[in-house]
Amino acid sequence: NTLELTKKYRTPLYVVSENEIISRCKEIRESFLEKYNNTKAVYASKAFLPLAMCKIIEREGLGLDVVSGGELYTAIKANFPLDKIEFNGNNKSIEELQMAVEHGIGRIIVDNTYELDLLEEICKKENRKAKILFRITPGVKSNTHKYITTGTKDSKFGIPLSENIIYPTIEKAIKSEQLEFMGFHFHVGSQLHDNKSHLAALETSLALMKFTKEKYNYTTPDLNIGGGFGIRYTEKDNPKPLLYFIEPVMDRIEKFCKENNLERPQVIIEPGRWIIGEAGITLYTVGSI
Repeated sequence: NTLELTKKYRTPLYVVSENEIISRCKEIRESFLEKYNNTKAVYASKAFLPLAMCKIIEREGLGLDVVSGGELYTAIKANFPLDKIEFNGNNKSIEELQMAVEHGIGRIIVDNTYELDLLEEICKKENRKAKILFRITPGVKSNTHKYITTGTKDSKFGIPLSENIIYPTIEKAIKSEQLEFMGFHFHVGSQLHDNKSHLAALETSLALMKFTKEKYNYTTPDLNIGGGFGIRYTEKDNPKPLLYFIEPVMDRIEKFCKENNLERPQVIIEPGRWIIGEAGITLYTVGSI
């Protein structure tokens, strides 16, 4: 009873169903992790990250995607496995990058060329090596609200695909002694109900994988296709099962790699809202009417 809960814990109060979270994680395992080999799913923790959530995500076999020093601090406090953490975000501070390097987290998703230089400097100073992916701006328009579209060419997120920017940046990462270049990452937006923008952005990433192999004889072991899978907010919303997004993407990757004689990379997804968004409610007390 919600009234009993508010008497016991007072308001405002988040009430979250652990069963719903577990059910979503199970769908991720069945539709993606167990169905396809060499895959990984990380929870986009900006959606909701108390310590208990870290524990559930770890127990369910997922990794963690953080976008701030605070989220990384929470994950460390929860003893989350450091190699299963990736750090995303377009404005990481020097302190945040230092924290990520010092703790040796699994992946740092580099968002711009300035960050690449900064990270290389920090690694040199700390005498550490960091595994990195490049977040690219694939130049696709997503059918969602303009504030949560992130894949357009003038987006504030990601390295633009101008040849004079992306090519030298790839070369620098490959040649760097401080960085281990793992591959490419894109995220086309949030609350998406069709798979067109994921598939369009995928073509850009596959072309870059092929270019990197042909030009530098370098195989990129990772490909992160982000998240943004839509959930139900209103009666009008018609959310699709995870497989609707996953299956065509995986089919295309397999086909492209076979045709171009490339090793199929580890494919990573980053659901956040999709895992937690429908799992709870917030309780408030009415102040005045």
